[in-house]
Amino acid sequence: MDSHPRELPAAETWPIRRAEELISSLTGVVSVRIVTRSGGEIEEIHVLTTEEVSAKQTVRNIESALLAQLGVAVDHRKISVAQTRDGRNALTEVRLEPFARKRRPERRVVFVGHEVEREKNHRVRTRVTLRWDEEEVVGEATGTDLGRVRLETAANATLRGLESVFARARGEEANPVVFALDGVKVLDAFDRTFVLVAVHAVSGRQIVALAGAADLGDSPDRSVVLATLQATDRWVRGQF
Repeated sequence: MDSHPRELPAAETWPIRRAEELISSLTGVVSVRIVTRSGGEIEEIHVLTTEEVSAKQTVRNIESALLAQLGVAVDHRKISVAQTRDGRNALTEVRLEPFARKRRPERRVVFVGHEVEREKNHRVRTRVTLRWDEEEVVGEATGTDLGRVRLETAANATLRGLESVFARARGEEANPVVFALDGVKVLDAFDRTFVLVAVHAVSGRQIVALAGAADLGDSPDRSVVLATLQATDRWVRGQF
């Protein structure tokens, strides 16, 4: 994946629909519309969301997703977020036909929390709790309490939790879904620090490369969990 933001192509080739679908897949997003200039440059991004995620965090999520998955850098000042308590009623009242059509409710993996336990010999055990259909599952991994290895441990714990989700949803007799971590990288861009997570999802003969990003906040372990879930979210929802 190219870590350098790329120039936007001409309007007729710039995949606006792809970007809208990517943003629509983010947590809390009800609808999205992207406005471009004649040369293809993004001029405005208008988003309607629920109150599940704050407007400020939604802006950050959009910036991170476009950068990580499409290699496109967008100034946060171009992103406009409106929130509603009831997405369906708001869509009816304000008549947002130009916006991307809201899809039917989808089953999603929800991040509940995580904990990190320090063990002997400079090792850590990370547990990540996820919720699926009102049922909680826990993914667990251990690793050395050193730099990138610790971040990879958080990512692996998240992936083990996702594998448990598939095992419960599809049954133990079905072909298992396996997630393989390619790596975790911390990247400085636009006066902010991001954590990027690359994953391969393996289901039968299908192997899909996935990537996600999140702000590296006060809790790097949590940021890695969120980036891992962003990487896998759309693919996971497409399997059910």
